[in-house]
Amino acid sequence: MKRYFVDTNVFLRYLVNDESDHADRVEKLLDKAEKGQIKLVTGPPVFFELAWTLKSFYGMNRDEIYKCLLSIAGIKGLDIADCEIVIETLEVYKKYTVDFADAYISVQSKKLDTNGVVTFNKKHFNKLDLNLYAF
Repeated sequence: MKRYFVDTNVFLRYLVNDESDHADRVEKLLDKAEKGQIKLVTGPPVFFELAWTLKSFYGMNRDEIYKCLLSIAGIKGLDIADCEIVIETLEVYKKYTVDFADAYISVQSKKLDTNGVVTFNKKHFNKLDLNLYAF
């Protein structure tokens, strides 16, 4: 079966439907994946870009962004690299007032069994349940 990596802009057209022709084409693509005609894959950087773009360009709030990203994660026929980490990140993002990327770093830090995170961004990371390296 043929496999294709799906870029951020494809999901954006589907989520915001600002270009109806593109959104229709994406729906057909997702339908093919759901039927098993093709396999679609994507990864964490696409979720980072989606979260950032939905917030900064489309002005969506955290709850709206969470729902959009969760809907992408639930697409049948779509494999997500590091899916478990992405799903956990979504839950951290929903619970705490931090950017999606910071939530991902927090989850990844724990998965890699680190002693904490080294960062100058204490404002956001202090909200998360993790240790920060003091320097």
